[in-house]
Amino acid sequence: MAQNPVIEPLPTRAAWLGWRSAEPRAPGQPTGKAGRLVALTVLVLLADFLFYAQPLGQSLALYALALYAAASALRPAATPLTGPLTLLAICALPVVDYVQPLSLGFLALGLLAALGWMILGSRLTLATGAWRLAQLIPFGGARSLHAGARTLRQDLRGSGLARRLWRAWAFPIGGGLVLLQLLAAANPLLADWLHRMTRLDANLFDSVLRAGFWLGIGLLVWPFLVADRTALARPVALPGLRLPGIGINGASVARALIAFNLMLGVQTVLDALFLWSGAALPPAMTLATYAHRGAYPLLATALLAGAFALAARPWLAQRPMLKPLLLLWLGQNVLLTLSALYRLELYVESFGLTYLRVHAGIWMALVAAGLALTAWQVAASRDNPWLVRRCGLLGLATLYVCAFVNFAAIIASVNVAEGRIDIAYLCDLGPSAAAAIPPGLTLTRDATDCHFQTPHIDGWRDRGFRDWQVIRYLDHGQGQGDAVENSGRR
Repeated sequence: MAQNPVIEPLPTRAAWLGWRSAEPRAPGQPTGKAGRLVALTVLVLLADFLFYAQPLGQSLALYALALYAAASALRPAATPLTGPLTLLAICALPVVDYVQPLSLGFLALGLLAALGWMILGSRLTLATGAWRLAQLIPFGGARSLHAGARTLRQDLRGSGLARRLWRAWAFPIGGGLVLLQLLAAANPLLADWLHRMTRLDANLFDSVLRAGFWLGIGLLVWPFLVADRTALARPVALPGLRLPGIGINGASVARALIAFNLMLGVQTVLDALFLWSGAALPPAMTLATYAHRGAYPLLATALLAGAFALAARPWLAQRPMLKPLLLLWLGQNVLLTLSALYRLELYVESFGLTYLRVHAGIWMALVAAGLALTAWQVAASRDNPWLVRRCGLLGLATLYVCAFVNFAAIIASVNVAEGRIDIAYLCDLGPSAAAAIPPGLTLTRDATDCHFQTPHIDGWRDRGFRDWQVIRYLDHGQGQGDAVENSGRR
C-alpha cells in the first residue's frame, strides 16, 4: 500500500524554511531562500486582500493564477509554462462565470494538474503529479512547520545563535528606542505621528480570526511552493480488480448473456408498444405513471450492464458466440437507457422540471454514451484503460459544459411556459432564475409575495459573468419590472 508523500526537511539548519531547492536553477532565477519567503508573504497578503471578509467570485481565479505564477517563478527556466497555464485558464473559466461547487472543483483540479504538469515537465504524467500534489496539501504545510520549529529550537540551543543575536542587536535597538523617545518628547509633531502609528484598535476576536486566516492560507500555499519533482514523480499504484470465486467462466457468461438478452428483449418489446407506438395502457395506469416507474430502475439496469460487460470481457475469447451476445446485450441496454430518457421527458411534461430531473436526464445520456463506448471497446478488442480514459474525458467534458449552464433559469422558463407554476419551488430557485420570470408575475407563498431578487454584486472581487448577464438583462427592461427587487445592484 502506497504511503502518502511527505515534504522531508532538508538536512541543514535552514531546512525549516526550504531555503535550498532540490532542482538546479538557471541564472537569473530567484534563490530558494528569497523566492519562497517572498512568494509566501505576497500570497498570504494577496489572499487577505481578495478573500478576508469579502464575497467570492472572479477573485478565486485571480488567486489561482497568482499561485501558479509564484510557483513557476521558483522553478528552473526549462520547465514548461504555456501548456499548464492554458490548462489552468480553461479550468478557471467556470469560476469566472459563476461560483458553485462544480466550478470550484474544476478550479482546484486545474490548479493541481497545471502545477503537476509544470513541476514534472510532461503532460503524460499530469494525473500522477496532480494526485501526488493533492496528497501534500492537507498536512504538508503542517509537517514543514513542525519540522521547522523543531530544527530552529535545536539550532538555538546548540549553536549559540540567540546569544550572538543579543550581542549584535541589543545595543543598537535599545539605544535607538531611547533616542526615539527623547526626540518624540522634543517634537510634538513626531510624537503625534508615533502615537498614530502605534495606536491599536483593540478587536481581539477579529485579530485572532485574521491571524488564523493567515496561518491557514500559509499552510495551504506552502506545499505548492516547495513540492519538487522527486515528491511528485513516484507512480501511483492503482488497485487491481480481483473478483472472488463466484462462478464466472466462459460457460456461465454465455448462459447469463442468453438469459439477460431474453429478459431485456421483453422489456424492449413492451416499450416499443406502449411508449414509441402509443398503444393503449391498462385502464388503471396512466402514461405518466408508466414513465415514472420505469425511468430510474432502467438506469440502474444500464449501469449494471456496463459492470457486467467489464467482468465478462476476459472470457470473450473462449467462445466465438460471446462477443456477439455481449454486443447485443450492450445494444439493448443503450435502447433501454434512451427509453428511460424518453420516460423522463414524458414525466416532465406531466409534472414539470426540477433539478433532480435535469440531473437524471444528463446522467442517462452519459450512461448511454458510456455503454456505446463499451460496445466499441468490445468490438475493437480494446483494453480497459482505453475505455476508462474515454469515459473519464466524456464525464469531465459534460461536467465542464454544465458548469456554464444556468439550470435555474431553464427550469423556471420551462415550468412557466408549460403553465406548471410550483410557487414554493420557483421561489427557491434563487437570483439566477430572475430573468426567466415573466414581467408582472407575482407569486404568493404562505400569504406573502415572493419577489425574485436579482443577483447581488458588491464589487470586482465577486463579479461573475452569469450574475452580470442577468442584471444586464433585467436593466434593459426584459425581466420582471416592478416584481424585481434588487437591493445591491452596482
